[in-house]
Amino acid sequence: MNEQQARLVLLVKAVESAQPSDAVLSTAQRDAAGAQAQADNGRLPSDAQRAAWTESFMVRRAQALWPLAVRAQPRLELLQGDAWLMRVLRWGLPVLGLASGLGVEWWVSPRDIDVISPALVLMLLWNLLVYLWLLGHALRQMSSTRRGAPWPARALAWLGGRRWRLGLVGKVGAHFQRDWLLTSGAGVVHRLMGALHLAVALCALGMLAALYAKGLFHEFRVGWESQWLDASQLHTFMATVGAWTGAPAVSLEDIQRLQGGVAATKADGSVWALWWAHVLVAWVVVPRLALAAWAGLQAWGRMRRLRLDMTDPYFVHLLADHGGPATTVLVLPYSLHTTAAHEAGLRAAVRSRFGAAATLQLCAPVAYGETLSALPALAPGRQRQAVVLFGLGATPEAETHVAFVRQVAALAGAQPEVWLDSSTFSAHLPQGARAARLAEREALWRDALGTVPVRVWHLEQSDAKA
Repeated sequence: MNEQQARLVLLVKAVESAQPSDAVLSTAQRDAAGAQAQADNGRLPSDAQRAAWTESFMVRRAQALWPLAVRAQPRLELLQGDAWLMRVLRWGLPVLGLASGLGVEWWVSPRDIDVISPALVLMLLWNLLVYLWLLGHALRQMSSTRRGAPWPARALAWLGGRRWRLGLVGKVGAHFQRDWLLTSGAGVVHRLMGALHLAVALCALGMLAALYAKGLFHEFRVGWESQWLDASQLHTFMATVGAWTGAPAVSLEDIQRLQGGVAATKADGSVWALWWAHVLVAWVVVPRLALAAWAGLQAWGRMRRLRLDMTDPYFVHLLADHGGPATTVLVLPYSLHTTAAHEAGLRAAVRSRFGAAATLQLCAPVAYGETLSALPALAPGRQRQAVVLFGLGATPEAETHVAFVRQVAALAGAQPEVWLDSSTFSAHLPQGARAARLAEREALWRDALGTVPVRVWHLEQSDAKA
């Protein structure tokens, strides 16, 4: 789905996830919108066309519910545009780049042209390092098999969620920004990279504008000084840079004559202003504008083909209730003995999280350190959600627990969930310290699983009641 459709679906998801009871959208409104979307969509097609049917159903339902939500809470309309942080970064970076280029050149050399100007030389070296890093990053991406939102998008998801702090709109904003940035992470990063490349290009143009503006009011004094470089070394550097960028050639005699600036002429000012303009345009401005255009094209393409995580319990529950495929929840206990009471509680949790049509498939416990060779076969016409069940009281280990989650993800071919069962652990805790100890253990597990793209759910006793 495109950006506008995905944004609308996630906004409605945020409203339904954050609203207390029926504060914004009533149960009758949600049921009616779902029924109408299901009727307009027709019967669930074959597996090959199921994804399109699912996206169409979600979009139709969101289009019916969002106007009702805005009518009930007009401030929700403020969430439809980009977050303030994204607007500041996308528009503020280029403006900051231009202003810094103008200011730095005026401040470093108000009336002179330094042949080896620190500001200009650092601009060249910095961009060379950036180009090398971009090349290395592109090569790593070609060989990488990792999927999911890149880390800048995950960081922005956390920051974006801080936009609204109080009240219902605050909770909706936090839910939406987190989901939106994780869904559109690659497109968001490409947009920010485009803004950053444009900012650097404008910074270089700002430096050139300041350089030529100084020539309107002052005659340039051209020269150079260095404690560590002699004329031949500087000539080698200038000749190499000139050859790479196609700038006018400079002779060793010119470099020697300009040392100290005593023998410089007025014509030298024009020559070196033109030389640096040529180098900056060829080395910085043109490549950065090309990179900005490429990043913008990448962002445009990704934002037109967004994929929502339909394994999220919110979507699974909706689809199961409105003609979509029912879900088989495959629970894999790891180093955890399950009783009949556990199984009953898990069935209740499955129905609560994935809809009344969802069924539990509880596997035999996997012993500590063991691995799986395959997952049980899936019944026709159903979709599967793999769940790894850990005891909250266990200590998470990267070599065993986290490795097992990665293995389940690879076998399932989709993002699994991790459920943390606290029933046994909490039974041995004193009442006064129970909440703090449970929160501490949950934070420990979330931190250990932070490198794995999974949803973590604390299965408390209240969630497991039949």
